Amino acid sequence: MHLIAILLVMTAGIMWAGCGLAAQDFFQKSTHDSMDLTVFRMFCASGIMLLVTISKGQLKDSWRKLGQQPSLWWGLIFYGAVGLMLMHYTYFASIAAGNAAAATVIQYTCPAMVILWVSFQKRRLPLAGELAAVVLAIIGVLLLVTGGDVGRLSVPADCVYLGLASAVFFAICCVFPKRFIGVLDNSFVLALGMFTGAVASYIINPMGDFSGFFAPEVRFDIFWIVVLGTALSFTCYNAGLRFLPASQASVTATIEPAISVIASYFIFHTHFNFVQGFGILLVLLAIAAPGIFENEKTAGE
Repeated sequence: MHLIAILLVMTAGIMWAGCGLAAQDFFQKSTHDSMDLTVFRMFCASGIMLLVTISKGQLKDSWRKLGQQPSLWWGLIFYGAVGLMLMHYTYFASIAAGNAAAATVIQYTCPAMVILWVSFQKRRLPLAGELAAVVLAIIGVLLLVTGGDVGRLSVPADCVYLGLASAVFFAICCVFPKRFIGVLDNSFVLALGMFTGAVASYIINPMGDFSGFFAPEVRFDIFWIVVLGTALSFTCYNAGLRFLPASQASVTATIEPAISVIASYFIFHTHFNFVQGFGILLVLLAIAAPGIFENEKTAGE
């Protein structure tokens, strides 16, 4: 069961990596922009996750609990309209400005941001593994975006800024939903969060023509972004997490940016020099560092 859990979490990472790659291919073939894709994906994802909630038999119970605690609505609206919507938009915009590999690696500075926030919240210094993660993430991204020459950027500036913004909103999406744990079903939270985010993005960008999302040349991209990158990845990740310690989950999480970089090389011929490659490796180590230190501490005890 342990091996199956690892494979499930890694499968989710592959699906999420494919989502970024599919978005890059979509932007190359379509006239739709990042906000258009955000609107479409979030509306579709909210419907898919609602079906997941219904299949689990959790819809009625979650609605009842939400009715008993109406204050949760404000939290769900913030989670959807600020966290999920802005995370989607900035990530897709970062890909459009640069490429999926760079955008995904930069976005995965998120764990370092979560560490800093939790340390600030608890008014303590980061632990050894956490501090290593923060330092590695900062150095890694600097090497990736400069290629070792601090006087210039090797990655488009918009890709860097939007990728870092995406990491911030990704961190919000990691931390904020904890207040719903034990109260509402997680797929229900994601369904409502996606829906409120979709409504917010539609208000900002009131699309009228969705036909471009069904054009033959982008159908596979949309299928991956909406179905594989949402329902299947979410289901695999949560199923695996039930049997996997958090420390090992953090290590297996490195699969997404790693797959994104490797696949980008073969699909889009995206090249990074040695210094940038070393920076990417440091970011991957930053993701895994807290879990590695925790395993060593446990082994020592």
